Amino acid sequence: CLTAALSAAWLVAPAQATLLPDRDPFSLFPRQLGAWSGSTAALSPEIEQVLGADDYLTAWYRSPGAAEGVDLFMSYYQVQTDGDGIHSPEVCLPGAGWEVFSIRPVTVDLPGTPLGTFEANRAVIQKGMERQLVYYWFEGRGRRLKGDFAAKLYTIADGLRTGRSDGGLVRVITPISPEEGGEVEADARLRGFLADVAGKVPRFIPE
Repeated sequence: CLTAALSAAWLVAPAQATLLPDRDPFSLFPRQLGAWSGSTAALSPEIEQVLGADDYLTAWYRSPGAAEGVDLFMSYYQVQTDGDGIHSPEVCLPGAGWEVFSIRPVTVDLPGTPLGTFEANRAVIQKGMERQLVYYWFEGRGRRLKGDFAAKLYTIADGLRTGRSDGGLVRVITPISPEEGGEVEADARLRGFLADVAGKVPRFIPE
C-alpha cells in the first residue's frame, strides 16, 4: 500500500528535473585492490538486456594470501522510475541454477571507510555439492540497504524530493571450502576484501 501511495504521488506531483550525479564508469574500477588482483568479464547480451543497467562491473579477484578468490559484481542505474531497476540476487541466483540454502542479515563493519557500518544480506547458495557465500546490498544516494522493498521506497521518495533515483547493487561471492575452514573462513575473506573495496564504491555509485 505504501509503495502504491508513493507511486501515485510520483504521478501527480509536479515534474522534478532528473539529476544525474557525476560518477566514474566501472571501466575505471581498480584492478588492484590492496593485495587483490582482478580481471573483468562481460555478461552475455541476453543477460545484459535482462539486467537493464546503465553500467555494470563483473570481476574476479585473487590474493596470494587467500585460498579462494572473490567474485565482485556491481550495477548502476541512472534512473529507476521508468521501468528499469535493480534486480535482487534472490531472483537472479536461482535462475542461474543456484539454490538459496539460507539468507539472513549481517552487520558489515568497515571503520574508516565511506561505507562505515551497515546491514547487508548474507546468503549461502548451493549447486550440487558446491557451496558459496554471498554478501549483497543496495547502494546509492548515501544509503546502504539490505531490503529491495526499502530500496524501492527510498528511490521513489528521493525522486520526489531531490530528482535523483539513481542507485545500484554491490554483491560479492566466494567459495565455501570445508578444507579451509568452511563459512568462518569465507566470512573473513569477504570482509577483508570489502575493506579494500569500500573506499572506491562512492566514485562509481555516488552518495
